[in-house]
Amino acid sequence: MSTTTVTTTTILLPEYLENIYAEVETSFGRFLSLVREIPGGAIIINYIRASYKNDPYRSLFELALALFAIRYFLASKFSYNEKDMVKLSDKDIDELVEEWNPEPIVLPVSDQEQWQADSNPLVIGAVASRVELQLPNGEHLKNVANLASNDFLNMSQREETKDAAKKQIAFSGIGACGPPNFYGTQDAHARLEEDLARFLGAERAILYSQDFCTVPSVIACFLKRGDIVVYDSGIALATQKGIELSRCTAYHFNHNDMDNLEKVLADLKPMLDERPLTRRFIITEGLFQNFGDSPDLRHICELKKKFKYRLFLDETLSIGVLGATGRGLPELYGIPRTDVEVTTGALSYALGSSGGFCVGENAMVHHQLISSSAYVFSAAIPPYFARVASVSLRLLQKDDSVSRLQSSINFLYSKFKECQKLKKLVIITSSDVSPILHLRLHRDLRSRLDLPVSYGGPGSAMEKIVQRGDEHGYFDENYNSESQILQRIVDRVLNNHNILITRCKRILHHEKLPLLPELMIHINVAFSESELSEAFEAVSSEIYNVLQQL
Repeated sequence: MSTTTVTTTTILLPEYLENIYAEVETSFGRFLSLVREIPGGAIIINYIRASYKNDPYRSLFELALALFAIRYFLASKFSYNEKDMVKLSDKDIDELVEEWNPEPIVLPVSDQEQWQADSNPLVIGAVASRVELQLPNGEHLKNVANLASNDFLNMSQREETKDAAKKQIAFSGIGACGPPNFYGTQDAHARLEEDLARFLGAERAILYSQDFCTVPSVIACFLKRGDIVVYDSGIALATQKGIELSRCTAYHFNHNDMDNLEKVLADLKPMLDERPLTRRFIITEGLFQNFGDSPDLRHICELKKKFKYRLFLDETLSIGVLGATGRGLPELYGIPRTDVEVTTGALSYALGSSGGFCVGENAMVHHQLISSSAYVFSAAIPPYFARVASVSLRLLQKDDSVSRLQSSINFLYSKFKECQKLKKLVIITSSDVSPILHLRLHRDLRSRLDLPVSYGGPGSAMEKIVQRGDEHGYFDENYNSESQILQRIVDRVLNNHNILITRCKRILHHEKLPLLPELMIHINVAFSESELSEAFEAVSSEIYNVLQQL
């Protein structure tokens, strides 16, 4: 028979610790008695005993933590000792203010860049097909042919749109006086949303106050960290910013290269098949703002169905321009609007108004009502802008303005395309359907002038400068020089021929993708073929005169 011996050890506390323990226990007992006298106190005591098994030390510790938290949140954010404070006289304060030299909010314009500010003419009166200009030197030019306007269909100058604006202002005033969700929406906004949805063949439309903010807000509304975007490398700045704001994982394919798009999608497929399902978008434009060409929408739709992506199409430039009736790129390709999940556009181009919009399925639009920042936190567009856009849509469907614009585009494009003397000086990047003619320095000429293939973009010196936040490095001498060459052409065309054209004025350190400076000629339906022919002769001769001397 075995015997088990259990040994116990007793730790004796010093007498003074036992006295402290007894005093704490007695004091805590009195405290609990006082708490019991408070209405509901007995419930609290029973809860504490049930939770902490009548452990007074644990209760005291948590009470001390609670008191510390209360004191912390109620205390002043800044604590200081008044004895350590230095009292300044009025004279001392004045001297310190006099000595203080704050850093400038923005860097001053350098002498090398000052020409950009000095080369901008001022339009006197309405921006129409013919305008009056005040030059930087104070000289006035009248009846200038305006080939720098985005109002391709000249809608803002139609009597019908002017009368509609006047009547709406008389009825509802100038501004909407609130965001769309808070009393900002009026009947003019609702009618325009219905008109846009019906015109573009979509279930529903939603309006935005600023055309530039529309695309970034819609992209960030539907994409988040972990989602996938495959975008064309020629997208505009607004789309670039939207992708950046969404914090999604982004991949690009070569501009308008469908074979490269398919390769990128195929390369991503094995990786994505192993991951949880996320939102996936292909992003492109109906008419590229930086190139003036269009993508093969039919091929893109085939690829997005094959690889299970959604399509985001920005039709800022193509609405009112492409297609037999101006309904955009899907109409040009004979593709239903339902094959494009998200379509964005602008009211400030062919429709001659202001603001932006998004069309698509009802659920997609409904999601934006509370999730799209530019919609929720911006005032609605002024009602008269909405009314003007509705009238423009009706006019666009009634007359032949779209076909006349397309005829003018094709006419001027053919003139420049067939011009032999310009073939080795400039290249045309835009297509024969773009209302903006894009002309860039020929690659051979660029090589002779020792200019880079492009400016900025991923891995470039400018990208690293921007990441460091070095504002002094934003200036690029070559980019400045090339832009100055193009501005010389713009100035000669204006001064010698009374015709206003323009050049791209993209800010290099804002762009995420490579870019090149270019001349831009905006075609307007108000000009006849003879006027466009005169414009071609003027522009082509000045291009030749300036570039031939380089």
